[in-house]
Amino acid sequence: MIHPDEIKIERPPSRSKLRSPLVLTLVFVLGGFIIPNIHISWRWPHGDAEVRTGLGVTAAQPPGALSPAESYARAAQAAAPAVVNIDTRKIVRIDPGAYDDDWMLAPRYKQVPAEGSGVIVNSGGDILTNEHVVGAVGESNRTIQVTTMDGRKFEGTVIGSDHATDVALVHINGTNLKVARVGTVVGLIPGQMAVAIGNPYGLRFTVTHGVVSALDRPVHLEDRVYERLIQTDCAINPGNSGGPLVNLNGEVIGINTVVFTGGQGIGFAIPIDTALRVADELKRFGMIKRPWLGIVVLTNSPRLAQANALPNVLGIVAYRMQPNGPSEAAGIQPRDVITTLDGKPVPNEESYKEVVKTLRIGQKVAFEMVRGEKSGKGTIVVGTAPASVQQEP
Repeated sequence: MIHPDEIKIERPPSRSKLRSPLVLTLVFVLGGFIIPNIHISWRWPHGDAEVRTGLGVTAAQPPGALSPAESYARAAQAAAPAVVNIDTRKIVRIDPGAYDDDWMLAPRYKQVPAEGSGVIVNSGGDILTNEHVVGAVGESNRTIQVTTMDGRKFEGTVIGSDHATDVALVHINGTNLKVARVGTVVGLIPGQMAVAIGNPYGLRFTVTHGVVSALDRPVHLEDRVYERLIQTDCAINPGNSGGPLVNLNGEVIGINTVVFTGGQGIGFAIPIDTALRVADELKRFGMIKRPWLGIVVLTNSPRLAQANALPNVLGIVAYRMQPNGPSEAAGIQPRDVITTLDGKPVPNEESYKEVVKTLRIGQKVAFEMVRGEKSGKGTIVVGTAPASVQQEP
């Protein structure tokens, strides 16, 4: 029997040098805690542009008063009407202090305010934002107020949120809503100019500009693993979370999410292609359907193999099996060492997880393994991760 308490697992170095130093200094750009009492009124100068409305996409044509050289202003003018301010209030319990005379009385609670941003993506009132801004679906201790650029206020409802990708979809019941024009990261290259719009520190509908600094950045923050983020040097601060990063056509190319506080001009956004795909699944299924093999694995090593009488081969050890799960149905047993999956080597846990992410639910996947002194092959039918493990990165 393998005892995890007796094992020290050494994870392989990250694929990106960025990953390690960012762990301690990255922060969500969710505001409202530092200066929650600032309230500034702002009216955006609206032009006479016509608006084309479609399912999920609308775009205001740049006002004629702006010259072609004023590219940042034209992009902001096109995208800003679809940006919203998201105010949340969460009721939390106050833990009594060690010398609190009221510690035997009824529990006490307080409201914790916070601010973030979002962007309206269809005329029905669906808003893309971050999960860390609005929380999970059905939280009874949290209220959400959405303010549009024209000053209207609506009650927001979370209709889907995914912790792993940090994407959430909020709904409001409103009419004549301005809808963002949606772009893509396909063809995007570092150096292209960009504009960020949001509500930093309660300064509503703030516009900053910069460039796309890099693409496909993997970032670790708390229990979340962000993959393939857009890095930008647009000024992003607490309160910008959930707001759009747009190109010079005013098209949304990302959702601003985290900022590196240890430096200057290092922020990150979720690619819009990823955010829309996740939001679509959240709206249709209420959750993200992720591929699942029903197995918990450990990286094999000479020390682990010697201590547990395992085959001393490069691969992953089947540590725990889900009863009646895909791996058990395929004949895999605890203590088996899986060496390849879907034709790819899996020398450690990280490589195994990377392969699993590429699989499709219902797909038949070949694997190779070693059991004792014997080698074998088989096929696993990829299942759907149950709700209890949906939030695993």
